Parts: sequence; C-alpha cells; structure tokens
Amino acid sequence: MPRVPLALMAILGALQGAVVDQGEPFPVEDQWFEQYLDHFNPMDNRTFSLRYFENGEFYRPGGPILLEIGGEVTVEPSSMRSGPNYELGRRMGGMILLLEHRYYGKSDPFGENKTVDEYQYLTAEQALEDIAYFIESYKSKTPSFRQSKVAVFGCSYAGTLATWMRYKFPHLVDAAWASSAPLRITLDFYEYYEVAGELYSNVSSECIAIVRQGYREAKVLLATPEGLEQVRATFEGWSCGNVTEMGSIEILATIRMVLSNQYNSPHYGRESCAFLQDKNSSTTCFEQLAAFVLMKDEEVCFDDDIGDVMAWSYQTCTQFGFSFTLSSMLQPFKDSESMIDVDMKFCSETFGDEFDIDQLQRSIARMNRVYGSTELKVTKVVTIQGTQDPWNKVGLQRQTQIDAPVFLVPGASHCADTYDNDYEQELPLLQQAKRLAYSLLIKWLQ
Repeated sequence: MPRVPLALMAILGALQGAVVDQGEPFPVEDQWFEQYLDHFNPMDNRTFSLRYFENGEFYRPGGPILLEIGGEVTVEPSSMRSGPNYELGRRMGGMILLLEHRYYGKSDPFGENKTVDEYQYLTAEQALEDIAYFIESYKSKTPSFRQSKVAVFGCSYAGTLATWMRYKFPHLVDAAWASSAPLRITLDFYEYYEVAGELYSNVSSECIAIVRQGYREAKVLLATPEGLEQVRATFEGWSCGNVTEMGSIEILATIRMVLSNQYNSPHYGRESCAFLQDKNSSTTCFEQLAAFVLMKDEEVCFDDDIGDVMAWSYQTCTQFGFSFTLSSMLQPFKDSESMIDVDMKFCSETFGDEFDIDQLQRSIARMNRVYGSTELKVTKVVTIQGTQDPWNKVGLQRQTQIDAPVFLVPGASHCADTYDNDYEQELPLLQQAKRLAYSLLIKWLQ
C-alpha cells in the first residue's frame, strides 16, 4: 500500500471529526469487549477487542445507559467528563459509556500494515452492528442494567451513526442526540466551501475579495517551479505537514481547509476579516492570506494517527465520498481542478484500481436508499446543526417527525453543542437548543 504523504494526512485529517480538548484527563482505565469481526457471516467466528470507557460516578440502579459513539478518530477518555451524555448522566443517575469505532485508535482488528483485503470489514453497517451487539451484551451483564433505557450520542460521522442506530434498532436505542450529523451522502460535496464564501461575504465585500484574489495569486505562483519554491518558503514551518514535500494541489487544498475552518468561534468571520483587511498597499493579497493561514493553521492541522487517517480514507473511498469540489460559484476558490478526479486517483493508487468512481457512486446511492438521506423518518432523535458548519449542508435542515426536532443554530460551528466552554455563552440560541434537547431526552428516557 502506498505511503500517504504527510501533507495529505493533514488534509484528510480536516475531513474528520475534531478531537476536542475537554480539560484534565479523566482517570479511567481501558475496558475491552470481544466483538465479532464480521456480523454478516455466521460462519465467521473471528473476533477482536473493541475498546470502551465507563464512568459510573452518578449511576443509580435503573438509571439510563448513555453511550457516546466513537467516530473517525481515536477516542479520548477526557470526554467522559463533559458533553451531553455526561450532563444527562449527572441529572439522571445514568451510566456514561464511550465506545471506540472499529479500525480506529486501539480498536484495530489487524493492527499496522494491513492489506487492502483486511479493510473490507470497515463499513458503517459493521459499525452499527458493533454498537447494537455491545448494547445487548452490556445490558445483559448486570441485572440492574436490563431495564435501563439507552440513549446514544455522536458528533459528525458518529452523529450519523447515532441517528441510524435509533432508526435501525429502535428496540435497543430509546433516544439519540446527533450533533452536526451528515445524512445526505454525496460524492460531489460542492456546498462545503460555500459556507466559507458566506462567512467572508457576510462581513464585507472587501474581505471576500481579498480571499478570492489571494487564492488566485497563489495559483499563479504555483504554476511555475520558481513560484512553487516561493510559496514553500512562505509556508515553511507551518503545522500542516512538511511543505517541501508538497505539490501545488496539496498546498492549495491545505489553504482551502484553513480558510474554511469548520471548528470556528461565533466571531470567526469578523475577526478573520479584520486581520485580512489590515494590509498595507505594498502587501499582496497572497501575502496577507498566507499570513492569516500561518496564524490559523494549528487550529486545522494536527498530527493524526496514520491508522485513523487510512481508515477514514478507506471509508470515504468506499462508502461516503464527500469530495470537497470547487464547482459552485458561491465558493471563493476559483479553480478548474477536478477534486473528484484528485480524490479518486488517491483511492485507486492507495487501495487498488477496483476502487473507482463507479463503485463509489453505486455505494453512495445504496447508502442513501437504505438510510433515507435527509428524508429519513426517525423518532426521538435530537439533531443540532450550526450555520457556520459546512457539514450542515448535508445534514437535516428541517424536522421530518413531530418528536425528532432539528435545531439549526445561527453562528454555531461543527459539533458546537458538544463543547463545554465559553462558546455556548456567546450563543444564546445554542443554549436554548441544548436546554430543549436535555428536556426531551429526559422525557424519553424516564
């Protein structure tokens, strides 16, 4: 399997859910659950160890089981002391759990240096079965758990799994909290960068003009060997990989990811434009844009575990797509490069020629057919989205059932409702959405 360039790791990492620092580490030990490798082949008895964490500090017999689903990153035990499931555990005397996703973190069936064939068990369907089997087994191990109601929680892809768990296993899952959950699976995710365009345009025409012109100037420079070296020198030492190993496609993709930072503050647009517009007449738009990227790169680019990056790459190459394309006139990055071609080339070079666009489009069509896309009829699920989150464009925008509310919070970013910090204090509508969400889950779990 080809080596994944460090620069590409940074770009792929931006597709993943954030690992949010929730404060001091929680002193909790790794727990292990023996999980079936293939839930769909009864003749295959192979198992592997799936990691989970348990926090029973508030638990009272008969209290609910509050399970946070791990997504496309290594789970962190610090999240056991924060977030919606922790707050509900405190209020309801619940057992707080966190389950890692197969192939991520320490829950990898095959370890490092996997063959492509060994990735075949990494699917959303297998992950859903993992969660269902875990819930069944966990409830059966202790008499006081057997009558406990169950709620699942998730952010980003894990929020998608939380929604699908309630849809597919209503006899096991009584309620779900889905944060920034993408439900419309698509290859051509042209809306992703539209949110960046809206963000800068809403502040001022000058701001969006600097972003557009700066990106154009970067493209012109990168078209020549001399310009490429100039751009590399400009970004030397940034947090998004070794720039000397980057080509023009990777550099431009990284610039776009920094400028569309999905984990931003409510004041991100205004603060960003204040910096971008504070340029003197001798500074080019590219130079000002580069200074901004260097200031913000640490918020987007981080050292992802190569195993996590490869696992999410496999999932996007086989089931989800989510290619951040540049075809929309509403996004600020004018570029003729086909991001779908770039992404599919990566898929075929990394996993094999059979991982092509036809295979992926069939898989995406099936996922939307089976799980209903954004027309999914599901009950007792709270969905919270933010207008500053690019992923809201492929998430639920409206309520489809009377007891499945959708909150689209102005100014909120990706998974903002899962943070325990000052962010919430700055957005009264986010506070209101969370209060309503808590009251509904308490009602459903009593």
